[in-house]
Amino acid sequence: MTNLQLNNNNLMKYLTIFILTILFCSCESKAQSFVLADKIETTELDKKINIKGTRILIDKPDNYTYIDELKRFQKSSDNYFQFVEIPNQDYNQTAPNVINKIDQLESQGGKIRIKKEFKLGDYSAFFALAPQGNVSEQVILAFGDSSFSVLVMGVFPNDEKDRKIITDLILSTYFDKNLKPNLDDNLFYEIDIKNSDFKLSTVNGTIGTYTLDGKQINGEDIFENSFIIGTLPNSSDFNLKNYSDNLIYKHENNTFEEKSIKIEITSENEYKVGDDKIIKVDMNGKIQGKDLKIYQYIKQTPKGIIQLLGYDFTEKSNYISEYKNIADKIKLK
Repeated sequence: MTNLQLNNNNLMKYLTIFILTILFCSCESKAQSFVLADKIETTELDKKINIKGTRILIDKPDNYTYIDELKRFQKSSDNYFQFVEIPNQDYNQTAPNVINKIDQLESQGGKIRIKKEFKLGDYSAFFALAPQGNVSEQVILAFGDSSFSVLVMGVFPNDEKDRKIITDLILSTYFDKNLKPNLDDNLFYEIDIKNSDFKLSTVNGTIGTYTLDGKQINGEDIFENSFIIGTLPNSSDFNLKNYSDNLIYKHENNTFEEKSIKIEITSENEYKVGDDKIIKVDMNGKIQGKDLKIYQYIKQTPKGIIQLLGYDFTEKSNYISEYKNIADKIKLK
């Protein structure tokens, strides 16, 4: 789950695609069934911890390392769970699309241990578990109301003890609307846009979306001129070219066909500056018959990985140069 996988202005849709891809690479396992109540009440709030930069609280995990850049609690590469809070994303509009797609993929042969709509406190919620053979399992929790959505995604070994630990922690999630998090706690980079018409629109997880005058956008605003910036911790097995190619592939092969973008790469430049590796890709795109230019910038540094994706729907590509100038000046905090 380390890839940012941001191919559109609306993070929720691409997290949805990512979730569905994971859940339906699954196959049967020998583990026991999982029982989930119709309603789970949250108790002992004073014992919970707040996930920095969010309004999310959970029971304190033991023996997990917290990775702030990912909002992730991790024991190992195959045992972790992470959170995304999505402000202004109506859960009641999003959830039916997710559930319908899961039903569709399951009818095509995907295996799932449990999928259930229920109540998490006062909020409508959806929970799913999918075995990955006899080795591991994937878990997803989604909940919210008309004003927000939360996604919790996890991976764990196919073991009854591990399953109970991670599902108990995930289902202990509580959302406190009275909290006022500092969104800067979620952005691990600095940019210079003081002379730009683009302003920060939303922060989803650890990803900033920038639009003209900071215009708020929703799931249907796919034709907005905008750019997205995200960061990741660096890792020894990160392959810059493979990562870049994978993002381009996901532009073209969206689970929701109407969101797929036909791509033509017009320029690709990979090079090194000192210890940093950089790849820049210019692309022509077409979505629902409308042309656009896309700029993809990824920079791998010893301190971390920076990514910018810019979308320009203007006839004369008015903003691509600005995206490039902004990308070149991004610094990790």
